[in-house]
Amino acid sequence: MNGIIAGAELLQAIAEDREIQHALKHHKDKLGFMGHVTMDHMRAGKLLCRQSGKNTFTTEGMAKLLNILFHDISKAAANIWYVGIFKNNITPALADTSAKLGSGNAYGECQDADYDSPLTNRPSYATEDTTTAVISNVNSKAHFVMNASITVYGAFLADAAAKTASSGVLMCAKRFGTPRAVINDDEIYVTYQITSTTS
Repeated sequence: MNGIIAGAELLQAIAEDREIQHALKHHKDKLGFMGHVTMDHMRAGKLLCRQSGKNTFTTEGMAKLLNILFHDISKAAANIWYVGIFKNNITPALADTSAKLGSGNAYGECQDADYDSPLTNRPSYATEDTTTAVISNVNSKAHFVMNASITVYGAFLADAAAKTASSGVLMCAKRFGTPRAVINDDEIYVTYQITSTTS
């Protein structure tokens, strides 16, 4: 019973304290990142499908951002992020890490047998300088020329170049609203737009 009385007294004190009320009402600063992914599926030069939607930023990816911005992790002058696509029916989750990438792991990342261009490495996430809170590769979309009849379920950003890499950092990932059944020579274009928001 004493605990209930003490709790009631604390709530009463908070309710009567103007500084606490002001802080609760006005100090709501938040910083967030939102990723918007657009996928274009082309066949013989014609657009078959365009899909857009928000992606999931992983805890691993957000930690890397914070360590670069506010701690002591350096960033290379060159582009350090790469775009990959995956063929397993998986919905990305906050706790996912790069250990789920690579051909034999949970995402079932597309490999050389699945797309032959670019060869060997994932395409770079090639952005341009920005003076706003938005950055994108809209002028240099990640481009994949397919080499097999498979279903592509989604896309991701990671900081290792090799298609087979399951190390490094998985920044974010997106399962497409409708998976894409592709055939040899189909083209997939992936645009990632990242927006920093504050409130």
